[in-house]
Amino acid sequence: MPRRTVQEVTVQDVQKRRNPNKHYVYIIKVLWSDGSTETIYRRYSKFFDLQMELLDKFPVEGGQKDPKRRIIPFLPGKILFRRSHIRDVAMKRLRPINEYCMALTQLPVYISQCEEVRVFFETRPEDLNPPKEEPIGKKKSGDTSSTDLLLLDQYVAVTDYEKQESSEIGLHVGQVVEVIEKNESGWWFVSTDDAQGWVPATCLEAQDDPDDFSLPGDEGGFTLT
Repeated sequence: MPRRTVQEVTVQDVQKRRNPNKHYVYIIKVLWSDGSTETIYRRYSKFFDLQMELLDKFPVEGGQKDPKRRIIPFLPGKILFRRSHIRDVAMKRLRPINEYCMALTQLPVYISQCEEVRVFFETRPEDLNPPKEEPIGKKKSGDTSSTDLLLLDQYVAVTDYEKQESSEIGLHVGQVVEVIEKNESGWWFVSTDDAQGWVPATCLEAQDDPDDFSLPGDEGGFTLT
């Protein structure tokens, strides 16, 4: 029996989660070759990991040797906003990620049906019983509850770190980063002025007084996982 493949992907909404800590997931509807339709939930950082896997596996199609030959779509990078409500931020990133998924499924079959793509969109145990939380896009337009504000934790690099893999970023002592996701493995997904990626948590220390700190030209900026 042939293994089923992804036929169509639609990113429908964004949902706030509170366990094990506050984070955000994209609600994704996946249509499979066997006719089944399933709903899955993925963090932005998981899309980032998939993108890195594809670029490593298909360097020519990723444009590493010749940018003009790139066919793998670009993943929407970090989006900085001034202090605003998370619902607005979520909806602005929703469309480009949906377009990324659509473009991914339209690539040649050796990419669109590769193991990495199939595993990413395959339903996982945690997708079967999601927490009963209201999707962000379903909130009333007049709802401006302060609970929707998302300000990322800022940390300072206490040691230099040289990236070892394409999914990581380098750090230098004194550099300030915003932590998007804290993984239990000891690796944190962080954002800097011009990059985002994974770094060892041991290289970072919490800001003493983050309220008094702002990056040049950035007042209260934040991003969405």
